[in-house]
Amino acid sequence: MTTIDPTRGRGPGRQVRNQRTAEPSFEHGMRRAADLYAAAPEPGDAPMPAPAIRRPTGLPLLLLVALGLVTAAGIVQVRARARVLGLGAEIAEMTGEHSGLLDERRRLEAERAYLRHPDYIQSVAAGRLDMVPARPESIQTIRLKPEAVAAAKPQKQKPGATP
Repeated sequence: MTTIDPTRGRGPGRQVRNQRTAEPSFEHGMRRAADLYAAAPEPGDAPMPAPAIRRPTGLPLLLLVALGLVTAAGIVQVRARARVLGLGAEIAEMTGEHSGLLDERRRLEAERAYLRHPDYIQSVAAGRLDMVPARPESIQTIRLKPEAVAAAKPQKQKPGATP
């Protein structure tokens, strides 16, 4: 709406647009809620239509669901990474234990080889047990009788036969 503002303007009768009473033109067809109630209708103007009731569009619910899904995915990812880190620490611990066990095995094998060496056995027999090497004339040969040899051999039984 245009009005004449006598206090404003450069010439007499100049029309000036009053920005408070003029309706803004929104090309998209939407209006601000404050614009609907800000200006009171002038007497002679057509009554202003009632503001349209805005129905919920579901966008907030959609955004809430999307936020929930993103949060759940983040929690799953953090738990997976924490599990991977935990398993990595467990693997490192077991690797250290494995290398310790391998070192102990090598040490025990070396000790076994030392204890089974004939020189060590001879020194223990002579030193601690007071043993002496056997003389050839004191060595006795033991021979089994042929009947004892046959009895000692296990005989093969035929399947189904009872002893």
